[in-house]
This record gives sequence, structure tokens and C-alpha cells, in this order.
Amino acid sequence: MNVIIFGAGRMGLRHAEGICKLDEVTNIILVDNYTKSIEYATQYLSTNKFLNKFKIISNNDLLFIKYKFEVGIISTTANNRIEILNILVNLGCKNILVEKPLGQSFDQVVEFSNIVNNLGINCYVNLNMRLNDFYLNLYKDLKSLKQFQGEKTLTINTGAIGIGANGIHYLDYLLFLFEADNVEIVSAEIQDELITSGRGENFCDFGGWCVIKFYKQSKYLGKAIISISSMSSVFGSWEIIGPHGRIYFNEVQQKRIDVLRFENSIKPIHNYHSDYSSPSITEFESPLLGDLTAKWLKILIKENTSLLPTIAQSLKAHKLLFDWLEYCTKFNKTFPIT
Repeated sequence: MNVIIFGAGRMGLRHAEGICKLDEVTNIILVDNYTKSIEYATQYLSTNKFLNKFKIISNNDLLFIKYKFEVGIISTTANNRIEILNILVNLGCKNILVEKPLGQSFDQVVEFSNIVNNLGINCYVNLNMRLNDFYLNLYKDLKSLKQFQGEKTLTINTGAIGIGANGIHYLDYLLFLFEADNVEIVSAEIQDELITSGRGENFCDFGGWCVIKFYKQSKYLGKAIISISSMSSVFGSWEIIGPHGRIYFNEVQQKRIDVLRFENSIKPIHNYHSDYSSPSITEFESPLLGDLTAKWLKILIKENTSLLPTIAQSLKAHKLLFDWLEYCTKFNKTFPIT
């Protein structure tokens, strides 16, 4: 299998490092417009034990590539996705993975989705919390644990990870976690202080807070209170409160703490923290992002299915993202996120 990756920066290299371990992948072509990116990627991969699988080229060198590709990955900035999509289709790609967000405005995202639909190809968004075993287990536990049956309140309190860069991951996962078909932003704010981007002065990201209600078939499921502060370097924590249980975790500490009321308790709600077990602590490992890409591709090859959402399935998360960003006073409709 031949795979082509547009973007030889940090994310592109992570994808490449993950999938190169798969026996089914024979050639990986990394394409980038910038000489510095090509030089860095060449040096970075020089010690990789699968070095023979890699070739790093500029866009102009695509003319000299003679073989077709089964899989394409778009790992460039969010401002030129449609152009690269068309190149990948012409190169024969039937399955394409695109980094999030899909565009810098919701209109761009809808346009991209419409083009994918007209092309009739398989195109997925790298909202990879859906691939992470820890978050998949959390989803299963909230469905099965008696103490969490009913309305839930979820809080996320963290620093300058960026609403565009990482907030979109959280929003998509929350839609997945609640199995929601409708959402409502109760209140929100975007901070005036911008988050600078490592990808250059043409890009930035945003901090802020929001309160979101989740619904399924008009039934209220619960709410999320999210704070992503542009004024803090902290990588924060999650907390989920159900009718009779609490789950807290932090990816840096790699520990999950469950506090649950005994299942057979008949005490009422107002007897708070009564009939509760001692905290249960579970340790977990955060996977490498490239390994999640490899997991996606392996399942796609073997089972012809994807754990990642399609472009169309990601529209709700993108709409929620841009509805939140619309609270910004410095930009309107289009935001320099990447």
C-alpha cells in the first residue's frame, strides 16, 4: 500500500511514524512546499528503522511520481484543504484522512463537505479521541454504570491548548459521549488575548469558556462547562458528575479517579456523599498520536470501516466550534486557526 502525506511538519511526521510500522504500508511519500520543513523531516526520519519506506519531496516533484496511492493524509494548514483534496483524488486515493479543523470558517467546512460528497470518496477527520482506548472505555462506563444513568455535568478546565487546535477534539468527543443530535450554547465568551501559533504569524488560536447543553430526540442529557484559558500554560483536567458518581482524570498525571455510591443504596439525593465507596484509582497511558493513526488505518484495511468520523459526521462538531468562536470581538465568520 502506498500512502501520501501532505505536510512534513510535526503532525505529518507523527502520522508517518505511526503508519510506517504497518506491514501493509510499503511506501510513504511526504510532500511539503517549504525547504526548511523538508530538511527537518529528512533529518528527523534519518534514524527511523523503516527509513526505506520514506521519500520526502516538494510539491513540484509530484510530477515525477509514477505510482498511484491508496491512502492520502492532509496535514497542512487549514487554509488550502480543497486544493490538496483534488490532488489526492487525481493520485488515486480512495481513502483520505484530513486534520482538523477542516477550514477557517463554517462556510469553508460545508464547501469541503459538499465537494467530498460529490466526489464519492471516503474521507475522514482526525478527531482521534474516538480512537483512544481510554476515552472509548470512558464512553462504555458512562453507558453501563448505574450511578451515571441520568443527567450528567462535565467540566473541563485547562490552559492555552487552543479552541481551534484542541477544543474541536473536545467538542466532537462530547457529542460522541452524550450521543447527542442537538446542542445549545447557553452562554460563552472568547478572550481578547490571542494564543500565538508555532505555524507562523498568519495563524493564531483562541481561549474562552462556554456552557453547552446536549440533547437527543429533544431529551435533555446534560451539560458541559468548558474553560480553555489563553492566559494559562496549564494542561488541565476533566470531571464528570452523575446522579450518584464522580469521575475525575488528568492526562498528564495519567490517573482516573472514580467515586461511586453503592449500587444498592436507597438513600435520597439530599444525603450527599452518603453510602459512597472509597476512591478507585486507575492508571492509564496516553498513546502516541501516530499510533492512533496506525490504529485507524489498520482497522480500515482489515475491516473496511473507520472509527473516525466522516466529513459529514463532523459537521456538528465544526458548527459548534464556529458558533463558540463567533463570540469573538476581533474576528467575524473567518478565524486564522489551523
